[in-house]
Amino acid sequence: MKKHHSVMVVGGGPSGSAAAFTLAKHGVDVCVVDKATFPRNKLCAGLLTIRSKHLFAEIFDAPWDLAFEYEANGVRFFHKNKLLKSVEDCSEMFFTYRVDFDNYLLTMAESKGAHLYQGSGVDSIDLNNKVCHLRSGEEISYDYLIGADGVNSIVAKSIYGKSFDKETIAFALEIEVDKNLSRREVKVPELYFGVANWGYGWVFPKKHALTVGIIGLHAKNPHLKKQFSDFLIDLFGDVPDVKFNGHYIPFGDYRKTPGVDSALLVGDAAGLVDPITGEGIAYAMQSGYFAALAIVESVSTDQSKNVVDVYMKKHSEITSSLDYANRLKYLIFPKLSEYLFVKTFPATTQLPLKHMELIAGKITYKEYSRYVLGKVISGFFKRLLFLK
Repeated sequence: MKKHHSVMVVGGGPSGSAAAFTLAKHGVDVCVVDKATFPRNKLCAGLLTIRSKHLFAEIFDAPWDLAFEYEANGVRFFHKNKLLKSVEDCSEMFFTYRVDFDNYLLTMAESKGAHLYQGSGVDSIDLNNKVCHLRSGEEISYDYLIGADGVNSIVAKSIYGKSFDKETIAFALEIEVDKNLSRREVKVPELYFGVANWGYGWVFPKKHALTVGIIGLHAKNPHLKKQFSDFLIDLFGDVPDVKFNGHYIPFGDYRKTPGVDSALLVGDAAGLVDPITGEGIAYAMQSGYFAALAIVESVSTDQSKNVVDVYMKKHSEITSSLDYANRLKYLIFPKLSEYLFVKTFPATTQLPLKHMELIAGKITYKEYSRYVLGKVISGFFKRLLFLK
């Protein structure tokens, strides 16, 4: 039997839940379809920034302290196994497990009235007739469609013919390690440069475990598994006997037009991940929220407004920051920049502080870029030219 909902959201992660919660809150008939049954595991470092906290408060009516399990307000920067700088008493950072965080958000969307279809993925989408065929054999028709189904989005593939560009996509490897295996205590997040080409590594603390990962542009890291193993040996003395998890990650290569007709893309499906800070969860929630508001506006005007145009006006708040990040990555990630960065970073106090203010949302990318270009890059070239 064919079912119908005004809005169909494909994917129950942070972007899908933010969209479904917002739509249900406005009285819109919405359903969420996900191939998994929640709670489910999800590859993710689990960093929630101050930006995430503020967006969570704006979108969801729920306690923030139930969204995370560990909090820190410092960070350590490394180049390979050499400590470059420690920063203390900066903005809070929160760490979560996606299995818990995503379930928390999706449960709230359901409590608002969103209908859930779990455990059956999407087999195909007929965009012309607005019908989605599930692997279970069910069919769901819709008026509006939101693709919140991640980097391998079937909605994006239905619209554009492919989910992502292999030349610009990044790939991440990650493991969860018992804290007792670490040769030293890790209380604050650690960021590692020089362990991947056009990428970085991380060690994020949780209550009882460490989330350890590495990310880099897929095209520039054909031996990422070997690089990850070397990284783990430096950290633990050996490669922990834990299965590697791997996943493609958008790296700033967002969709310039995130949808067509009545179908919109949000979160990773729209490529909304910051290539400098790695922020993705905040942009996922924000884009899902914006897509929902665009649909609410379209519905309230009897569909007289093009929903993609309405969404893009809101969507530009995210992409304007990513535009700065995409330009900056050409100054930060190349080998020469890495060399100059390692030489200069330990001697500066402001750069790591500015980086943390950027992650916290206290400064904009425009302000961050002005500092990097006006101060750091000039210092790099002074060192390169032996002017000081």
